Amino acid sequence: MKKYWKTILISLIIVTTIGSYYIQQAMAKGVSFKIETTSGNKGEIDNLILQASYQSGDIYRGLQISKDGSIYQSGSFIGELIGRNNPLMFQKYIQEHRSFMRGKLLNSGQYFEDEDRLIYVIFPNDGRKKGRGNFLTLQIDTLDKHTNESSSFEINTPVQVSYDWINEEDVYVENGKIKILATSHLNGKEELHIYTVDESKKELEQDSILAKIESEEIGQASIRIFNEYIKVQNENYFLYMIEKYNYLEDDERETISSKMYLYNNRNNEVKEWTIPAELKPHTKSMILHGTDIFIPVHSANGLELNRYNIEKKQWEEPLNFKYPSIANDKEEPFLQITDDKLYLVNRASDGHLFFIGDIRTSESLYEGKIIIENREKLDANYSLFIGQIYNNIN
Repeated sequence: MKKYWKTILISLIIVTTIGSYYIQQAMAKGVSFKIETTSGNKGEIDNLILQASYQSGDIYRGLQISKDGSIYQSGSFIGELIGRNNPLMFQKYIQEHRSFMRGKLLNSGQYFEDEDRLIYVIFPNDGRKKGRGNFLTLQIDTLDKHTNESSSFEINTPVQVSYDWINEEDVYVENGKIKILATSHLNGKEELHIYTVDESKKELEQDSILAKIESEEIGQASIRIFNEYIKVQNENYFLYMIEKYNYLEDDERETISSKMYLYNNRNNEVKEWTIPAELKPHTKSMILHGTDIFIPVHSANGLELNRYNIEKKQWEEPLNFKYPSIANDKEEPFLQITDDKLYLVNRASDGHLFFIGDIRTSESLYEGKIIIENREKLDANYSLFIGQIYNNIN
């Protein structure tokens, strides 16, 4: 019997884990979310899907909310293990381009898409040296969306260092050039790189270091990128911040210095960008959208959306959106800007407000509530998290 105790113990753990999962599913069964219109144009939500999740006690579920109600993303234990929170755009890619997507990581920072092509970039082995020789390998896969034919090539570039890992943050493509924004970690250092690839020659044209944190600063400094990581987009600018700080009690941080920079993909220029002192406390909520940088400031009466136009090099008049809300330390308001529309989900006294506004006119287009059916099945302190809002995903 003693020789089998490890097998028995492992089996019990597996059975208990799976059993606990299905008990949670049974407890969560019957909990449904839906959007209830309060005012505005109901047509604004006709094709919207809110990819979300909620937590109630020990129960955590991923779901999609639309005007028709909510559906859960997975109904099996295995399904939950293999990626219950995968963005809907990747589900679309997998359905439409299953062969091309096979074996690829589902990280939006590694993809570029337009009407004709889908491009995927990766540093195999996280940028570490492989085999003999000191080479950094970059792989680029391209799918022709019209013919469904794909091609792939690798670039091996001599390097003097071995990276611990490389994170692909964004991909920009224009005029035969592919630019990969990536953070590289090596020997206790962190670097922000732009790798520029010539598509026709299949060569690495340039490796530019935009920012660097030395080993003595690690743990007390960070590089933060403000391009929206959950979107596949082709922004003309990369916005990033280098922040240095001290740790205080209770893991609070005291900022020593912070500098913002804008990288222009069209002319390869980097310029420091300064934020007014009164907006610095709201820096981490910034959104880069097209040629505008938005800094939201929330209050009990609504939202003030401060905006800086990069092309004009000036601050525009703030946009003000009025709606009722309550402060909640655990849940920050969800805010997304897509196609000149602002989408906002915020805790309200009787649930969650869902608001849509026009960022050109500050006009309210739609206001509603996310309502929970069978509310008694949730903990009083449940939390609802919105990951991404999609329009016309199908």
